[in-house]
Amino acid sequence: MRGLISKLECQDYLTLVAASSIIRPGVSKSGMMKEYIVRYNNPGSFEYLHPVMEQQLSETFGVMVYQEDVLKVCHHYAGMDLADADVLRRAMSGKFRSRAQFDSIKDKFFKLCQKSNRPEKISIELWRQIESFAGYSFSKAHSASYAVESYQSLYLKTYYPLEFMTAVINNFGGYYSTWVYFHEAQRLGATIKLPCINQSEYLTSISGKNIYIGFIHIQSLEKALISHIIFERNLNGHFKSFDDFKNRCQIPDEQLNILIRCGAFSFTGESKAELMWKSCLNKSKEKIKVYDNQKRLFSVAESEYKLPELIKSSIEDAYDEI
Repeated sequence: MRGLISKLECQDYLTLVAASSIIRPGVSKSGMMKEYIVRYNNPGSFEYLHPVMEQQLSETFGVMVYQEDVLKVCHHYAGMDLADADVLRRAMSGKFRSRAQFDSIKDKFFKLCQKSNRPEKISIELWRQIESFAGYSFSKAHSASYAVESYQSLYLKTYYPLEFMTAVINNFGGYYSTWVYFHEAQRLGATIKLPCINQSEYLTSISGKNIYIGFIHIQSLEKALISHIIFERNLNGHFKSFDDFKNRCQIPDEQLNILIRCGAFSFTGESKAELMWKSCLNKSKEKIKVYDNQKRLFSVAESEYKLPELIKSSIEDAYDEI
């Protein structure tokens, strides 16, 4: 993290810190977000409201961006003591919602401004900015932490886009549904692979440009079954065929059907219809404990049946995947 930040232009970093603090719903109503952008792009095109603003807020071009900036204005411009300024800070951070106490601080602010012979017009404008800013303010440290994460995310998304999107999918967060991130990964050059008995993990995984949908995304597939399959695969290697899987992982019929229908056995080269028939025809009559780690001493050759040619349909596949 420190290495990444050290490569950044200091002022650009401060700009993102500021943006993470002021660019939130509602802040634009005060007009200060737009004003900050204008001043940043044209630093010689504006005048500070008051010399105190230049002294205390030159880093942010005279715009109150952080809670600490409001404290500076109240203390150095109005002459408010730090105890009352801290009450205002707690009001801005949502620690309490007492309107009466907020109004009391407002009255004190203007009385102190008047006592210090501050221009009334400037005092009114400063309080307008403070009041509009109050519901959306962050501390500088909070804003800086957001900026660091923003830079890191931007770096990863730029140089490792497929890995980044895979991580977003596994995070189950963000503003959009999971399928949107799969489509975005595909747009960025990934090949999205259906869940695979030999390749997929519990969460979505990536290998080169192939992104394998994780077992977690298969509806009604039991978590204990997923763990059992992955454990067996890691212990004894990839499954060589559908029959090999059935011999090594004795699982309930309904769970096996789910895996077949979602395309998890596509590596066998057999169609889903063929696998469903094989599953029915080769059912063992002996009762075996589900997810039992005991293995058969000898592999048993399954009976072979000649099936008629079965029709495959991409529409049927789509419904299965849905």
